[in-house]
This record gives sequence, structure tokens and C-alpha cells, in this order.
Amino acid sequence: MKKPDIMKHKAALVVALALVFASCSGQITGVLREDGSADIAIQSGLPPSVATLISVASGGAGSILDAQTIALSIRNARGVKSASMRNITPSSIDGSVSVSQANDFFALPGAYGGRTQRLITYEQTTGGGGRLSIALNRATAPQFVSLLSPDAEDYLSCLMAPGLTTDWQYIQTKAEYIRQLRATYNTLRNNRGLGNTLASELESATITLALDFPGVIRSVRGGTFSSKRAEFAVPVIDLLTLEKPLAYEVVWE
Repeated sequence: MKKPDIMKHKAALVVALALVFASCSGQITGVLREDGSADIAIQSGLPPSVATLISVASGGAGSILDAQTIALSIRNARGVKSASMRNITPSSIDGSVSVSQANDFFALPGAYGGRTQRLITYEQTTGGGGRLSIALNRATAPQFVSLLSPDAEDYLSCLMAPGLTTDWQYIQTKAEYIRQLRATYNTLRNNRGLGNTLASELESATITLALDFPGVIRSVRGGTFSSKRAEFAVPVIDLLTLEKPLAYEVVWE
């Protein structure tokens, strides 16, 4: 079995925009406007076991998360107008992101024979209203990660994430992922049993997403809604493994 060389992973850049996409715990709230622009607020952090793993990988130097570096990576993403981040603790951040056009945010240009693939699709419907959809699978998600800071791939490979990197896609199920995570990191020098703790914390971690839309919501796939607000709770283990594709959709009038 291949094992990650965790000592090559650096703490300063490893999370980058992957923190938004694959944070081990986090809350994201936002407002989507009729023209496709959006404002997003992010609160996110790493469970203690993940922070320990990254600290070991970096030799214990500096912050686990570097808010300024993360903000710079986000500002360089397609469709982003501005981004600001600050460290709450060495392993947690909060901040805001302004998106100029949702259809450009997380786009994957040139994929699949030159066709642009989108993790996020924003459409205005005839007669008013619109639709926003998010689609994650093992083909599109690693391509998105490859657009980030190069160390983002290292970070996710360090977590052995089969849904977000191509290196570990032979791991097919969440159960297989948990077994290999435990086997790989339980014998880590000076951190015996870290694999068990990682598995437990990743299995219980959830990313919550709440978005306000420009019209009254008619239907939601993968979440709940009330009036103009849709809410989603995404288990981190589902995101890291993508054992099954994740699909979310909001339709409003």
C-alpha cells in the first residue's frame, strides 16, 4: 500500500482554497444576487488531530493555517472579486469572499475535450427566478483541487482523500478509507494512535452552508429551505471520499 510522505507537506500553503472546499469543520453563509454575484462569509478550522498531523508535517513551525496565504489563493480563483481572511487561532480562520459571477467560481476550463465543466452552475429562468446547482464527483473534484496552490493537493493527499485526489482513488468506500487512515497513522512516531483519532474526528465533522437567494425558493435537492434561504449540512467524510457523487440544487421564483 502506498503511504503519504507527510514530511514534505508544508503548513503555510497546504490548505489554500481547499479549506473552503474540504474543510474538516466549517460554516459558510452567503447571499446570491440576481446577477450571479455573491458575498460569502467563512468560518473554518481543523480538528485537533488534523492540526497535529499538519504540525508534524511542517516540523511544528508557524501557524497551522495561514490566513493571508489562504486569502491570496482565493483572490486568484476565477470569478472572485475580493477576499479577506484572519486567523482566530493557529488552526482556524474566518473571513469573507466577494464573487463577481457564480458561473465562473470553481469553473474547470478545458476539461473533457475542451468543454468547460462547472462545479457550480447558475442559471436564470425564463420569466424570472433561477437555479443554482453544485455537482461533485471523482472526476471533477480532483481537477478543481489541481487549480489551487500546488500544496493543496499535498494537504489532501496527506489526508489520503480519495474523492479529491487521484492518488488514492483505489479506495472505493468510506469504510475502506477509515481502515487505511487508521493503519497508516496509528504507528506515527510520537503520535501513536493518531489514525484512530483522525478517523473519529473526520467521521463526525460537518460543513454547514446557508445561502440567501434573490427569490422565494421553490425546491431544494440535498438540503432544506425556508422562504429565500437554503441550508445544507455536508458530512466531511462524504466530501473526502466521494464514495457517491454529491449533488445539490436550489430552484427559486
